[in-house]
Amino acid sequence: MESSEFLKALDYNYNYEFIKYIPEGEYKYKLQGFLFPATYAFEKGVTARDIVDKMLKTFEERYSKFSDDYSNIFEIVTRASIIEREAKLDNERFIISGVISNRLEKDMLLQIDACVLYPLTDGLYNKNRVLYADLEVESLYNTYKYKGLPVGPICNPGIVSIDAALHPEGNEWLYYHTDEGKKDGSHIFTKTHEEHVNTMKHNIWLR
Repeated sequence: MESSEFLKALDYNYNYEFIKYIPEGEYKYKLQGFLFPATYAFEKGVTARDIVDKMLKTFEERYSKFSDDYSNIFEIVTRASIIEREAKLDNERFIISGVISNRLEKDMLLQIDACVLYPLTDGLYNKNRVLYADLEVESLYNTYKYKGLPVGPICNPGIVSIDAALHPEGNEWLYYHTDEGKKDGSHIFTKTHEEHVNTMKHNIWLR
């Protein structure tokens, strides 16, 4: 199956209630974020539309275990997609969700690298590091330039990230970065920009 066939199938009008709550916007794909990531078994000859339909149905089934209210589902899935890309450890997904909430409440720029990488890599995330020049990319996904959540989801989040988006941890953290000392994908969380900068400097020596 060609990728173009799959992308074309995304434009079909699927009959799921939650789709009605996806607003019109300048996002890349309307169904980005709602194609639930899982292991699927399909018979030979399956169409791209069948595959997309199955992924959407699985999303609906999994999401319904948490909520049947779709009024803010686009915001939840957008937040969950950020959490999915930013966190490697499940126990940190709820912490990072709390950080996102804290920054939004303080009207701060989210300044999340994964959001910048989405337009830069066309969603492939095949670029390892964000450079300062990358932060200037003109895109509504660029949370270094535009306040609030990006214009839409930046990946298709798993169920733990969705759970974390729905139930952010109450904390006081405003900043985080990868803990280079542990090398396990974990993060160091801090309350102030000064603490953030100081721990970042320390991490440079650990690389």
